[in-house]
Amino acid sequence: MSDTPDPAATTTAGRRYGPRQRHSKALDVARRGLHLVTTRSNERAASIYEQPAVVYLDAARHDAEIDVLFRRAPIFAGLSVEVPMPGSFKTLDIPKAPVVVSRQEDGSLRAFLNICRHRGAAVAYGTGSARTFVCKYHGWAYDLDGSLRKVRGGDNFGDLETGCFGLTEVAVAERYGLIYVRATPLRQNPEPIDIEAVLCGLAPQFEEWGFETGLAAPSIHEPVVTASNWKLAVDGYLEPYHFASLHKTTVARYNNSNQATFDAYGPNAMSGFLGRKIDELGSIPEADWPLMRHVQLIYTLFPNVILSVMQDHVEYSQIMPGTTVDTNIMNHLYFRYPEWDVEEVHAKRFLNTQWILTEEDIPMAEEVHRNLRTGGLPTLVFGRNEPALQHHHRSIEAALRHAGAL
Repeated sequence: MSDTPDPAATTTAGRRYGPRQRHSKALDVARRGLHLVTTRSNERAASIYEQPAVVYLDAARHDAEIDVLFRRAPIFAGLSVEVPMPGSFKTLDIPKAPVVVSRQEDGSLRAFLNICRHRGAAVAYGTGSARTFVCKYHGWAYDLDGSLRKVRGGDNFGDLETGCFGLTEVAVAERYGLIYVRATPLRQNPEPIDIEAVLCGLAPQFEEWGFETGLAAPSIHEPVVTASNWKLAVDGYLEPYHFASLHKTTVARYNNSNQATFDAYGPNAMSGFLGRKIDELGSIPEADWPLMRHVQLIYTLFPNVILSVMQDHVEYSQIMPGTTVDTNIMNHLYFRYPEWDVEEVHAKRFLNTQWILTEEDIPMAEEVHRNLRTGGLPTLVFGRNEPALQHHHRSIEAALRHAGAL
């Protein structure tokens, strides 16, 4: 027998036991998850929480949520890999405040309202790379720093102080591979975004993940417009209680239903979802645990982003409120670890995820919204076994009350 190591086995071990596979929070989730499975228990909230159905239906509240949660406060805008080099940009359709984020020549980020200062058209669409932003309505051109570069046919337009007509700048910050923006113009709120403060204790976990490097360019699903309140769309991500019934032939084949760890970080949260075979860890020395094979770390980045860290990829769903109380727009992005499996495997998994979202989760959110519209259910009940769901809604209430919007 040869003493030469098998290259394939070495590669597999490196992927399964590499730095991202040995994350300290993943170890914590695995320990707690193994206890839950062996004791047939769950981590629970202190009591049942009753949620009035009107919070999903009231138009005035919807407007207040947009103003307080999505315009005044910093929100997650994406991962650094989405704008990888100078000239890269990403648009973000924040309600009532569309934004474009662009990578500058020095590698920094700047962000602006995606609104031409001439007649209000957009200056950028989707994601991509550009030397200048050019409004397709009348051709006004802006540099990456937002300054007005050229007024097409300017000799005929009339006198204009171009230095006063740059794009409206908003705050942006980047750290740990995360990008946050605040959609209020800087002239109204010049305070910089403190990502550590926004993360409320999650920063060490994201620093350990090291999302600044090692992620492939994302696979991006076309935005899905959904006929439900935005909070109903988020609700479906916040508990595994529904796996055994709604996802019995899909998600439930690989994940435990109705069992998860839960930790709150200010209004944010982290839920540890457990693999169906996590009990196998009980017969393995802890130092040899293939952690990410058995757990998924599901981060709720308040108020509208669910970022999931898996064994071989990272993905996030970003739910934006629509223009009315009964619509939302879901954006879903998938970032593979290039060293783990071939691209075709990830492509198939990405398509499967889209099927689950569009054929199972989204139709259920729409069904619930239609039923709430009838008035037949004045109050929803969130169980003790749904702590992340309770925490999210309590955090929304707290933010609105703090802003004087309730």
